[in-house]
Amino acid sequence: MSKYIVTVFDDEKTAYEGAHALLQLDREGGIAVYEGAVLAKDDSGKVRVLDALEEGPFGTLGGMLLGSLIGILGGPVGMMAGAAAGSLSGMLVDLNIAGVNDEFLDDIAKELSPGKCAVVAEVEEGWTQPLDTRMEALGGTVHRAWRADIEHAQIERDIEATDREIEELEQEWKQASDDAKAKLEAKVDAAKSKLKGLQDRANKKWESLKQEAEAKIKKLDEQIAKANEDYKKKLEKTRAELKADYEQRAAKLKQAGKLAAEALS
Repeated sequence: MSKYIVTVFDDEKTAYEGAHALLQLDREGGIAVYEGAVLAKDDSGKVRVLDALEEGPFGTLGGMLLGSLIGILGGPVGMMAGAAAGSLSGMLVDLNIAGVNDEFLDDIAKELSPGKCAVVAEVEEGWTQPLDTRMEALGGTVHRAWRADIEHAQIERDIEATDREIEELEQEWKQASDDAKAKLEAKVDAAKSKLKGLQDRANKKWESLKQEAEAKIKKLDEQIAKANEDYKKKLEKTRAELKADYEQRAAKLKQAGKLAAEALS
């Protein structure tokens, strides 16, 4: 399971130094950086993305959920900034989608006051000390949280619940009077429309999971090739767990999509 790293700095200069230090650790094979961005909070409290594209220190892998976290950190303004940053677009500002808890966000909100900047990244790390040492040397305060992607489970539950709703409405329709059938038909149509939306959402989530898993496995392979023996073993285990987790979640989403298709046929 990957982590979100949010390191808060006093100014833009040290934030960029922190971003380069983070990527230097990645180049050395000490950690694996999946995606990152540099943020700034202005005097009015608005958060904007200073850098998340290829021309700056961070590349972007696309399909990741970092944009959701950025949106939450910045509220509505942060969400707009994320949407302007290429692959960060289209992210919904929701704790479940971002995969973090409110305690983690509260800690960052207290630290990221107006005028300060932050380096936000999704990473794999075997040890916390290498990153902490370099960030603290630059005056940065590091916050960590495990990322828990549970959106797929919510989609599965919603599809199952809506499928049951349609079954119950159709059974009720069979026993209803002629006057009541028209209203029940309208309810069935509304439930099927909802189910179609959930089916589309399941398909999109499956595609994003696939894209994310492929990008992360590629990144881990790069890090495994240059890691020392101890860290190499940890990365190989992480790679195997990531692959197994993806296959399990993808299978459940496919099954949920099949259930939706059968109900709509």
